[in-house]
Amino acid sequence: MTQLKPRFLLDENLNRLAKWLRMLGYDAAVYKRISVQKQINLAIKERRLILTRNRKTAKSALKFNRVLIAEDNHIKQLQEIIDMIRYDEDLIFSRCLDCNKLLFDIDKKKIEELVPEYVFKNFHEFKVCRRCGRIFWQGSHFDDMKNKLLQLFSFK
Repeated sequence: MTQLKPRFLLDENLNRLAKWLRMLGYDAAVYKRISVQKQINLAIKERRLILTRNRKTAKSALKFNRVLIAEDNHIKQLQEIIDMIRYDEDLIFSRCLDCNKLLFDIDKKKIEELVPEYVFKNFHEFKVCRRCGRIFWQGSHFDDMKNKLLQLFSFK
């Protein structure tokens, strides 16, 4: 699978934005409770673009890639960086929304006891996160999120 660029490192207070970037297939890491210096070092080492709400981080004299996010709402935050990201039908919903790892197809028979009976009977394709074990399928929540993404990118 082709990886999308850029890769992001987000402040802990940008968790909802990280989730929506992951929906699009972007590698959007959030490291909890780390210092600004460690965050910068990680971003440089991992070649990530820092998305921050912290003006001090954004104005730092150190050399690293960063964007100051001004908005509080995650959809408006996505709009702030819309020129850096893209919608690709083949890559959306390819990452775990919780832990950022790539998802893998899993045989329906293997998850029968792990999903609600209705879901098992009515859906045929499932993905799993090998790190946290979360299981995903294309239900109504999937359709709602996809429609919001399509609306967002129709204005680009």
